[in-house]
Amino acid sequence: MQRYDADSILWNWARWCASGERVGNMLDVVPHCDDEEALKPVILPEQAEQVDRLHKTLPHHEQMIIIAEYPQRHGFFRGLPARQRREKAQRWIKAVTGVCVRESEYKLYLGLFKELVWRKVR
Repeated sequence: MQRYDADSILWNWARWCASGERVGNMLDVVPHCDDEEALKPVILPEQAEQVDRLHKTLPHHEQMIIIAEYPQRHGFFRGLPARQRREKAQRWIKAVTGVCVRESEYKLYLGLFKELVWRKVR
């Protein structure tokens, strides 16, 4: 049985974000595996568009946290365990926005967005 939770909704959004044509050196965000069907999961565009609208309402530094954990997790943050991914994302956010996001804030913003997605999109 396939899991249905905020993570699955957010991964659908990540696949939707990457579903257009690749431009330049853009990396795929879908995890690599041997099962060809797993590489081409069904994308629910209406659901992804709802998530995208919610994502756009966030402050820029919070948007970047969600990007680091979902659309770019297997791109810019490829191969990094959770702590290293968070630390790299914190440096990236600071460099781009000037906002210093502490570990507790990072985890809080991520959790709050997942809860929001679960309440509004499912």
